[in-house]
Amino acid sequence: MTVDQLDAAERCETLLRETVDAVRPAPAWREAVSGTGVRLPPPGRESEPHWYVTRRRDLLTLVSPCRQGELVGVVERHWRRRGWTITSLTAGRDRPGVAAVTWDGYQLALGVGEFGAITLTAGSPGAARPRRWATGGVASLPNVHCPYWSAPM
Repeated sequence: MTVDQLDAAERCETLLRETVDAVRPAPAWREAVSGTGVRLPPPGRESEPHWYVTRRRDLLTLVSPCRQGELVGVVERHWRRRGWTITSLTAGRDRPGVAAVTWDGYQLALGVGEFGAITLTAGSPGAARPRRWATGGVASLPNVHCPYWSAPM
């Protein structure tokens, strides 16, 4: 990786850490599959390829379906307080999620996937935003119980 890519990876890690620290009570998270890549310009366009870096955390704490929207809300409010632009918000009970972009072009997303797996992703500028932001690999299934997040309401 280049120095710029290392700086981007460090910025992604900082964004993830700040987001994780904003969730209270603190659930258990795990580092997940990270990546780097290059987006080539569309055919017929003369431009440089764009490299990108992604970093990811999987939530290990089991979040009950009735609390998943609450978790998304906690993250959304944290990102709004930071002044970031919310680009997507799905607050419904079926797979809620939120995505945002920072003032310097970094993209973040928190989403609920299959079997209640919850993933938090940060991507550097130049990263194409996949439909569900499930970047590579399979998310860890939650297996840690928490009196608050795992409890049905």
